[in-house]
Amino acid sequence: MTTLPALNPLRPLVTTLVGLACLSAGGAGAQTSPYYLGASQRFTHNSNVFLAQDATAKSDTISSTGLRVGLVQPISRQRLSASLSANVNRYSSLDALNNTDYALDTRLDWETVDRLSGNVAFSSRESLPADAAALSAGQRNLLKVNSASVQANLGGVTMWSFDAGAAVSRASYSEAVYARNNTNQTSINAGVRVTPASGLTLRTGLRHANVSYPNTGNDVRRNDLDFSATVNPGGASVFTSRVSLTRENHSFADRNVNNWTGALGWNWKPSGKLSTSLSLSRDSSNGSYDFTSGTINVGASNSTVATTLGLTTQWEVTSKIGLTGNLSHSRRSLDNALTVGTGVAPSTASDSTNSLGLSVQYAVLRNVDLGCSVTWSDRSVSSSGVTVLSTPYSATTYGCFGQALLR
Repeated sequence: MTTLPALNPLRPLVTTLVGLACLSAGGAGAQTSPYYLGASQRFTHNSNVFLAQDATAKSDTISSTGLRVGLVQPISRQRLSASLSANVNRYSSLDALNNTDYALDTRLDWETVDRLSGNVAFSSRESLPADAAALSAGQRNLLKVNSASVQANLGGVTMWSFDAGAAVSRASYSEAVYARNNTNQTSINAGVRVTPASGLTLRTGLRHANVSYPNTGNDVRRNDLDFSATVNPGGASVFTSRVSLTRENHSFADRNVNNWTGALGWNWKPSGKLSTSLSLSRDSSNGSYDFTSGTINVGASNSTVATTLGLTTQWEVTSKIGLTGNLSHSRRSLDNALTVGTGVAPSTASDSTNSLGLSVQYAVLRNVDLGCSVTWSDRSVSSSGVTVLSTPYSATTYGCFGQALLR
């Protein structure tokens, strides 16, 4: 039986939480500040920390003590937002994994009087990766990702509008054994959007991305021709779709791709208390673009194409209690052609991962939250070749947290 860490080291945090809770309660009637400051505490039990095969799985309980700082400030026509979250993570048994993770996000949304608008964003984050391959060595292999993007849109009151942007991303691993997977990615995009009727928006655009693996010398060039549509019939549903003709060229790996990628989405909100989103996507990991955040996704270099189906439901049970459930299924095609080097035959594999999660959150006060969550996941693998590209596993993760914010 795993014993939770002693509470003595947490007394400063408990004092902070109580103090922030009292200040939040006392200032509930005051005007909301653009700034916020908070603290959090989470205890999590993971039945398979390294996502290893069940016979060699190691479990542990993790204490995460966090700090939250943020800003949301309108400036004339502009809007500046920034947030920083950091957690000191301490493992009760596997103390070699003790680490501090952080996530910094900043964004400036801007617009002018001439129907020109856009945004500039930057993010920096570091944490233990969720990819089982990066954890297989059983070491504290931290993944650090820095990304920046700029996007501009021209139009608004007319049926036609134009957009263009650029993004850059850098990903690096702390352990030398995984450094061959470090990537540098850059991307540019441009498109034209038309709204021929109320509730219907169509877009076509071009994307170009360069992805380099500096420790292997391989470079990837990707080009996409996008066709997308958003349909809002005026009821509780919104439908989105994208189909892209994708071409990848690799400098030395026999991995060139000429294929279709894309995504489908359905958002359903029948009432103010219930919402559901269903998504299906198929994309390769190199140069895949996040149309929501404007940044390039960083995936495992071994993944050639991933198909993911996801379902998320949120239910506001009362004004203070909320439930969230999510279900996902993902299939990946894998090879190590990008990192194995020249003159060596790559190994290939495929895997399927299923995940089910449920969480509940309770708003004790306006700025004080408590919650618990549980997640079940499992992966099956089919492989050929001597190199292990993916590991079958099953894992159960559950935990509870408390958070207080001062605004």
